[in-house]
Amino acid sequence: MRLAVTGATGYIGSHFVKVAAESGHQITATDYNMEQNDIQKYCVKVLPWDITSRQHEPTTVDKVIHIAAKTKVPASVKDPWSYFQTNVNGTKNVIEAFPCEHFVYCSTGSAFNPDSSPYALTKHGGELITKQFCRKNSIVRFYNVSGNYGFSKYDDEYSHLIRKAAAVANGKFDQIEVFGTDYDTRDGTCIRNYTHIKDIVDSLLRIVENEPTQEVDCLGSPDGVSVKEVLDTMSNVSRSNLNIIYSGRRDGDIPISTVPVKSKYFEQTKTLADMCLDALHYEV
Repeated sequence: MRLAVTGATGYIGSHFVKVAAESGHQITATDYNMEQNDIQKYCVKVLPWDITSRQHEPTTVDKVIHIAAKTKVPASVKDPWSYFQTNVNGTKNVIEAFPCEHFVYCSTGSAFNPDSSPYALTKHGGELITKQFCRKNSIVRFYNVSGNYGFSKYDDEYSHLIRKAAAVANGKFDQIEVFGTDYDTRDGTCIRNYTHIKDIVDSLLRIVENEPTQEVDCLGSPDGVSVKEVLDTMSNVSRSNLNIIYSGRRDGDIPISTVPVKSKYFEQTKTLADMCLDALHYEV
């Protein structure tokens, strides 16, 4: 099939482009920065494009996998307008730029609680736009994607817990900060679902290769893991004592965000320890 992938050089996008191309699909890739990960050999066409701007020449494809988005909760609290510009208006621009038979919108588990942060609200807004204007659609929600399957370039903010913990274990940082220890959870820290990137992109490809689901597909197991449990696992696999600093709650965080019902297309093959080991290998 002819697939258009937005956010194609980002962490999730680059891994998806790789597995989709290896499965025989023809990839038209777009991103605002085509230098994040080298995906050229997997693509038939590369279109440098910031989705906040209009594209005047629509490109017809069979299916669109819309991954491009702003994704940082604290940043969305500080600058909500930029998140609306990218995650809502940008989605409209992508729909107009790529007429297709099946539009796959990649969202987040945070969209179950749209009032929790501008990030969650704007991703939920993107879902609503997709349902309104794309008759054949699939809504896919990701949860704290981790690990590696061929690409190692991420952003430089170290906002992901597993990645930051690996960097601390490898000596790149002196400490790691935990935001909130008084939540109503089993150990007082936030509980999230962590899913390996290989399991994510394999499941996403199964959705793309099937008929539109017209429903929310959650890619992740229903088992939640606390911040403390993640750090304990990282300490065990790295055989190091992490220097942990405990701070107050962070704006936009909710106590628990996990998968209510996993998608029939999701298959879990990787563990939390696998994700930690991958992060240790790449955060050197």
